[in-house]
Amino acid sequence: MKALLSHAESVLTVSLDGCLDHTAGSSCQHLIDEISPIRVSRVIVDLSRVPRIDSVGLGMLYLVRDAVTGIDARLTLRGATPTVLRLLELTGSHQVFEIE
Repeated sequence: MKALLSHAESVLTVSLDGCLDHTAGSSCQHLIDEISPIRVSRVIVDLSRVPRIDSVGLGMLYLVRDAVTGIDARLTLRGATPTVLRLLELTGSHQVFEIE
């Protein structure tokens, strides 16, 4: 999984590319380390290039959410593919995350 960060005004957009699964663990920690010092009011995680997510990847999204909450920002998941959206719905995560 690759992550590209772009910052404009008070919004940080994190564009993910690749599967968000057990193989992305170190990438997720690196992402959290990058996000933590940035002061914004909103973080958007663009999932449009994430074809698949598993339970480990879902856990990573919760860790990112915790990091974003720690900097007093709001987290939004954007552009989830039907497969990713289905997992979010099956796990009830669609009620935890703000989804666009």
